[in-house]
Amino acid sequence: MTEIPRKSNEFKLVIAGLDNAGKTSALIALRQKYNFYERVKNLKPTIKIDYSSFKFLKTFRINLWDMGGQRKFREIYVNNPIYFEDTDYIYYLIDIQDEIKFEETVEYLHELLDIYRTLSYSNEVIICFNKFDPQYRNSEDFLDRANMIKKLIISQNKDIKFEFYYTSYYDISSISKAFSHSLNSLLNLNDIDDELNKLVKQFDCRYAILYTDSGIVISDHYIETMDISEFEEKIGRKISEDLEFFQRLKDDNVNINDRIAFSMDKTDYVEKFTILSEDKENIFYVGVSTTQSNINEIKIELEKLRAILQQSFI
Repeated sequence: MTEIPRKSNEFKLVIAGLDNAGKTSALIALRQKYNFYERVKNLKPTIKIDYSSFKFLKTFRINLWDMGGQRKFREIYVNNPIYFEDTDYIYYLIDIQDEIKFEETVEYLHELLDIYRTLSYSNEVIICFNKFDPQYRNSEDFLDRANMIKKLIISQNKDIKFEFYYTSYYDISSISKAFSHSLNSLLNLNDIDDELNKLVKQFDCRYAILYTDSGIVISDHYIETMDISEFEEKIGRKISEDLEFFQRLKDDNVNINDRIAFSMDKTDYVEKFTILSEDKENIFYVGVSTTQSNINEIKIELEKLRAILQQSFI
């Protein structure tokens, strides 16, 4: 398949799968993480496509197309390939808990892959074994199910590149990791993502997050599993506090570029990055949660992240 040339700063991500595969739950988690607003429009009276859009890095527009999974909608989609034109990445969600529908979901996937072949789609097809909840992560039964489906898909579609992920609404990092694959590839964020991952592993950070001054998370890594409510409690609230703090400094014309807060077992540290691009200032924040003894070393490491971020805007 030939490569699709990039025509603009708008990106289209298609999210497909059978009904009850968990697509809506995944989007709820993403909506929480990326703070995007939702616009829903019926492309035709009988076709339900949920369309969500958010601005990313003040430059890119990410458009998410959630294709209804009911049979009546799927039949219309398959007979109208126009809905899949200009797709940058397709995510296909498979309910790993519903064995009864495995044959049907693979059949629908193959119908979509045939469409994308005609459209010269060139990127990876991202398969999410969804509802792979934390309590099933070490289950041989669930792992065998996923491996069986994976081998079947690959063996019958050797001309297509695939990426496979285990995702769950109860582990927002799993959804973040899957969707970061496309964003990192489209926006060249791999180096940033690698550096944050390194921070978490090297300094035993509870989290390492890079976000914009509007609260949109660009890249994030966690050392522990958390669901959407835990993310809001532990991370979302912390981001809001940091943004309010730096906004107050700006309103009072006070120049402070970092903030530190201590707790019993971890220290939360956030640093402000001002990145210049075409004579414009882009404000980012990087937040980490680690032990107090690691803060000075992390500050040194964050200078590498600042340099990587600046390079991405050249």
